[in-house]
Amino acid sequence: MSDTAPVPATPPQVSVRALLTGAPRPLLSTTHELALGARHRQVLDGLEQLLLDGELAASTIGALAARLECSRRTLYELAPSKDQLFLLALDRFMHRIGREALESIDPAATPAAQLRQYVTADVRYAFQAAAYDDLSDVPGARRLLDRHLRFAATVIERLVENGIELGAFRALEPSVVAAVLVAGRVRLADPDVTDEVSVPLDAALDHMLDLCLQGLANPPVGPGGQRVVD
Repeated sequence: MSDTAPVPATPPQVSVRALLTGAPRPLLSTTHELALGARHRQVLDGLEQLLLDGELAASTIGALAARLECSRRTLYELAPSKDQLFLLALDRFMHRIGREALESIDPAATPAAQLRQYVTADVRYAFQAAAYDDLSDVPGARRLLDRHLRFAATVIERLVENGIELGAFRALEPSVVAAVLVAGRVRLADPDVTDEVSVPLDAALDHMLDLCLQGLANPPVGPGGQRVVD
């Protein structure tokens, strides 16, 4: 499905700054992370990869130190416990992909294209099955993830509202559209579901968006000013 059809309205003006309003506060601020130094940031990168591979929650502090070739002290300088290290890595990962998703939005694109850009931006990142299990095992992990997902829903709502204002979308309830897209995105990224779906994740997301965008799209306006409905 093409999202490039012109919209009979002024070009959408969506800025990353506006969409960032209400974003969750990071557990580790950018200022604090920069102050840690290059070695600590390297360790954080390693923790993030172990998180995605499903190898972080089951490891001991000693095993993590050996795997990352750092001291236990370096790890404890980042967080006071292994569970806190897990939450730190998860939060850092979610903030990074969320920021990249926002930056992927082209302010000059149509509302449909912007919605597709945002929802599919982080498709190259996927949790392994073991990592999904870890989210339920580590106290506070699901709650932290839900906080990021609620913000993602807020961004989608704002994109839908913008499309409605421009006449590109029907006047459907933005919160319902956001709930459907976020739930669908999470469901399709679940490793168990991914194995059952006959297409790759990026194609599955495109199919989901095709369905939603077809329902959102406003019929074109005819010569008499009336919406043309097939």
